[in-house]
Amino acid sequence: MSVKEVNGGYVIDFTLNHERYRETIPAPHNKTATKRIEEQEAIYKMAISLNDKSIANRFPNSKIIQKAFDTGCSYTIHDYSNIWFKQKQRNWSHTTIRGYSQKYNSYIKPNWGHLLLTEFKASMFDEWASESSLSGKSINETRNVIKQIFTRAFMDQVIDKDPTVYIERYKQITNEPIPFTEQEIEKILAVLEPPYREYFQFAFYTGLRTGELLGLRWEDLDLANKLAHIRVNLTGGTEKAPKTKGSIRSIELHNYAVDALRTIKSSEYYDLKRVFIDPRTMKEYKYADGLRKYIWKPALTKAKILYRYPYQTRHTYASMMLSAGKNPMWVAKQMGHADWGMIRKVYGRWIQN
Repeated sequence: MSVKEVNGGYVIDFTLNHERYRETIPAPHNKTATKRIEEQEAIYKMAISLNDKSIANRFPNSKIIQKAFDTGCSYTIHDYSNIWFKQKQRNWSHTTIRGYSQKYNSYIKPNWGHLLLTEFKASMFDEWASESSLSGKSINETRNVIKQIFTRAFMDQVIDKDPTVYIERYKQITNEPIPFTEQEIEKILAVLEPPYREYFQFAFYTGLRTGELLGLRWEDLDLANKLAHIRVNLTGGTEKAPKTKGSIRSIELHNYAVDALRTIKSSEYYDLKRVFIDPRTMKEYKYADGLRKYIWKPALTKAKILYRYPYQTRHTYASMMLSAGKNPMWVAKQMGHADWGMIRKVYGRWIQN
């Protein structure tokens, strides 16, 4: 049988008259769908063998029929974005799905979604980018999404060439970290109430990513030896492995981080599983945006400190450790980087000679 199951559907793949025909069809994996796809393949073979396109008119959008009868591509960018999304989303994290969807629905769909794949030109993207007020980072993220759609179409042989290979990356302005000073940290923690104070104290003195903070479990901690084993990441209420292999690590805990944990453990906000819970619901956090809007931002205003995103707690930890003379490789391991290249690039001015 030349019909094979793949992630998200089936692949029809056969050779007829020394010509290879291949097509991916999104469909659930069950007996009914398998039978339907096999019948579809038989119709394709019959239509091509008899050189009779009328037999295959019920599949006007089939790339096999288009190839056999030279009808040209009839897929729009929006059509193929749905195929790409269905095939790939299982391997994506919640945040990746949200990011891709936002870029597609906000910029790609309204500008080019109606175009046939063969009608799109690289210059269309460049023209849009030149008039856009978006940052280089957002433009490149949008470029990445549309490139993936066209790469899938090209690999499926729906189109003969991929125009997105001619879209160059746009220059991104990298903002230098603006870490908090020790005096600023003291002021921020002084205006926070428990358990928010302990959450941000732990963040300042570990440099963990937000998802790693929210996902931290008591079973991951060894307070006696001042160690934390980073094994999970909590995003959108879903527990997953950290973003990279290097992110799965064991870190040494600063004394202030240990103090925060001991305070939590002896408080009314102690939970058997999660270290940090939402005091309003007494359950684990689903999203961290509420922490930023309703706790972090007002705290900085009250402390009369220049606003920076909570992620600057991570930058603060790295700069503090490097300023204290810690080995950059040790800092890289603490923060979950595979090597110290990122440390050198981002935090170079804090590295002691």
